[in-house]
Amino acid sequence: MDVDLNKVLRSTVQTGTVIIGSKRTQKAVESNQAKAVVLASNCPDDVRKMVTGKVPIIDFPGMGVELGTILSKPFAIAAMAVVEAGESDIMAVLKA
Repeated sequence: MDVDLNKVLRSTVQTGTVIIGSKRTQKAVESNQAKAVVLASNCPDDVRKMVTGKVPIIDFPGMGVELGTILSKPFAIAAMAVVEAGESDIMAVLKA
């Protein structure tokens, strides 16, 4: 089954709990709040290195501006931590 990542991300933001922003995402990973992290293709390398191996990572194929647009935010999003999945199927994306 193919999962539409854009739809899953929108659902996660609407029904779950997420933390948006590179610094806030890093803090969520350090404090073990994050169940998964979504990283845009242009996410800074230092952020990517910091979260790698600590939590599951979902690589968003687009740039941060595209991720922000999909999530109905008027700004670019390089990193987003998923604290609670809500009614979304975001954890199924990790298993795919």
